Amino acid sequence: MTGRWALGLALGLALGACDEAPPLDGGAPLDAGARDAGHDGGGGFDGGPDFDAGALPDAGPPGDAGAPPSGWAPQPWEDCEGGGRVLTADPSDYRAVLDTLAPGDTLRLAPGDYTRGLPLRVSGEEGRCIVIEASDPSARPRFEGSDAFNVIAIHGASWIKVRHLDVDGLGRAGFGVASQGGDAMPTHHVVIEDLRMVGLGANQQIVGISTKSPAWDWVIRGNRIEGAGTGMYLGNSDGTFPFIRGVVEHNTVLGSIGYDAQIKHQVARPALPGMPPDGAVTIVRYNVFSKGDGSSSGGDARPNLLLGHFPPAGAGAGDRYLVYGNLFYDNPTENLLQAEGNLAIYANVFVNPRGGAINIQRHNGAPRLVDVFFNTIVAEGRGLSITGGEAGFAQRSRYNAIFGPTPLRADDARGDVTGSMADAAAALASPTGAPGAGLDVHPSGSALEVAVDAAEVPDVLDARRDFAARDDARLRWAGALAGPADARSVPLALAARPYGG
Repeated sequence: MTGRWALGLALGLALGACDEAPPLDGGAPLDAGARDAGHDGGGGFDGGPDFDAGALPDAGPPGDAGAPPSGWAPQPWEDCEGGGRVLTADPSDYRAVLDTLAPGDTLRLAPGDYTRGLPLRVSGEEGRCIVIEASDPSARPRFEGSDAFNVIAIHGASWIKVRHLDVDGLGRAGFGVASQGGDAMPTHHVVIEDLRMVGLGANQQIVGISTKSPAWDWVIRGNRIEGAGTGMYLGNSDGTFPFIRGVVEHNTVLGSIGYDAQIKHQVARPALPGMPPDGAVTIVRYNVFSKGDGSSSGGDARPNLLLGHFPPAGAGAGDRYLVYGNLFYDNPTENLLQAEGNLAIYANVFVNPRGGAINIQRHNGAPRLVDVFFNTIVAEGRGLSITGGEAGFAQRSRYNAIFGPTPLRADDARGDVTGSMADAAAALASPTGAPGAGLDVHPSGSALEVAVDAAEVPDVLDARRDFAARDDARLRWAGALAGPADARSVPLALAARPYGG
């Protein structure tokens, strides 16, 4: 790392040792070996001792990271609130209320320390979700961790929303949020929104948000996960319990020991009622994924985000990931993103002052239909590498702006602008600052102006919007930002941008 890089990450994380955690469901021990090591503590109990712990660290007000992205809206099915009772509860009586909830009900929780977890067994129904939330988002309930259970445990419940809560894992073995129960207890139409999560970093196997049952139509939005063993682990280590047609957006995941997020590869898709058809899209957008000095190294090193393949044949083989509008920053021991399968990766900012950025390669399967376009990449290691693609599928790099010592390796690349770190300094406003302390990858001159062939831009969601959701000049510029800074620009900070109507 050169002296020009000012990291300024000061996350203040107290990360524990990378020991293997005991399973919480009586299952097999956790696999702490391979790079896609499992995090299989999926079960848990619904009671536990009354722990006396300090207050959750104040995360402070949300960062002012710019206006909501143009065109953003909740998923259509999320219009499912109301029509039932509005109930209130506090730490003394909330457990008695949980199992009485019915479709359309809203449970509002008073401030206080909740020591017995949040087990969810009752489902809402289409158009009538069950909502569990803080009575006052500015005075949040605080759910404490345990060695005996996962803090928010979803036991086959669907059509539910959980929002505006704090989770402090207290360095114990329980996960922050976990669906559990395997194929017998699928979960769908679940919103996990605006949770603040700390204390989940005793070792790399402890996870902020985990799914260990088939999960589809989940929305994981606006959460802040700091210093976890693994931020999100969606799916099972052996490719079972797939995560399908999910939306992971506006989350801030900082300082994980292992992955900030991983969506696991998938084997044959289970035949369950309501399962999405082939061609489902999973969206990862407008998140911040940043690691730091607490990252595992050697055989335990993990990228910020890893995306596994979809089923190689049959239902789900035509599914695709859309990854756009994200900030990936810093990983001293691995790449920022590794992926395989069907991918569209666009309008992201990748900055790694201590390593590589994007590695599209074989892992549990092969890269298939791959489009990497309109990204800005600044990395001291390899910028973009696309290798090992499956025959009969295109793997393309188009109109990226890539700077570093080894910018690009791809067999099918056209329209990319590549250069050295010196070229980055000339072409970008401030490529060696830190997020929130000067980092700015807007074009500073004409080096990134290109003649974009519109036919080369894939027909996927928001493909002609830049990182700041601008679309008026998208087809004139390589990289994530379509032109110099203006009033619509989104500052690069270690806080995801806001969302709203």
